[in-house]
Amino acid sequence: MDDTLLSAAVWRATDQWQVEDDPVELRMRVHGKLSGYLLGSATGLVLFAVLWCAVLGGIAAPVALGLVAVAAVALAGWLRVIVGRAKAVLADGVSRRVAAVVVAHRGMSAVVAAEGRYLRVRPITWPRWQVIARTGEITVVGPDAKGNAVVFVDSQPTPLPAKVVAAPEQVGAEPIARVSWQGAEDDVPMAYARQQARRLWLQVAAVLVVVAGFAIDAVRDESAFPTNGSFAALLALSMVFFPVSVSAQLRLPRLLAAGQWKQYQAVVLGWRSEGERQGTADLSVQLSRTDGELRRMVVKAAPVEVVAHVNATGTLWVIEPAGGRFTAVGVPGYPVAAPAKFV
Repeated sequence: MDDTLLSAAVWRATDQWQVEDDPVELRMRVHGKLSGYLLGSATGLVLFAVLWCAVLGGIAAPVALGLVAVAAVALAGWLRVIVGRAKAVLADGVSRRVAAVVVAHRGMSAVVAAEGRYLRVRPITWPRWQVIARTGEITVVGPDAKGNAVVFVDSQPTPLPAKVVAAPEQVGAEPIARVSWQGAEDDVPMAYARQQARRLWLQVAAVLVVVAGFAIDAVRDESAFPTNGSFAALLALSMVFFPVSVSAQLRLPRLLAAGQWKQYQAVVLGWRSEGERQGTADLSVQLSRTDGELRRMVVKAAPVEVVAHVNATGTLWVIEPAGGRFTAVGVPGYPVAAPAKFV
């Protein structure tokens, strides 16, 4: 098929006060709650590590717990920066649509040329700045007197903090990723799916670090072996079931690669209540085609982005034929994807 004909309507930030934009407000609220949960978890881990060290005298397990706590605090701080800066700018500005060019990027940072100035957007992932590079547009709020702004990428209701900076040394257009009818060749959704899978495996890795700590202490101190060994075994057993519970999300890259994009008209039937708290939940949608075909689908752990897309456009793209019991849904060319199944 001619991929030049492939285009998709997507969610965009509204031309009004962003706190009145439901997906934006929900994404910020979820970030805020997750930040609080991470800080609470980190505090609990540190207290448990201190108690464990005082009672059993182990070293490896408390160190492992401390490392996980530090990572949780770092992520919580990152989320608080996003929400804090975004609220400050969004409260005093109205969004506007502007032309934009990605002129430099490094790691989780990108410099965008827009309105005769340069904005450093950070943090921003590769799939998101690729959307800017391809569409040549962003929605921006600000900058304020301090040079702080907020950038919205098409299809993404997450407000991205930005700062006015000097022109980078080397200014040039960035290469644009492929957009394809073939899921395996659609670079941006595929990169997003792989990122999501890696994040889940990182959670497994964090628990395995703690398991290793308990196991080391169990070997080093025979008197504490039953207690340390029991904790190590319990955590290891829980990690056996975790990949099973999120197997569809872990297989999302393969589900995307199983077929071609097919567009349906879509209506949200229900998004489980935890979606409002966690930002992800199973989504029930009614799909229809112009020929009158009606199908019902459940999107597993659907993020805010999928729900916002369906509500904004009345459409949903599905990979067909399905590569087994599950398939993938999303938007070609955008970092919007999730596993799903017809019911």
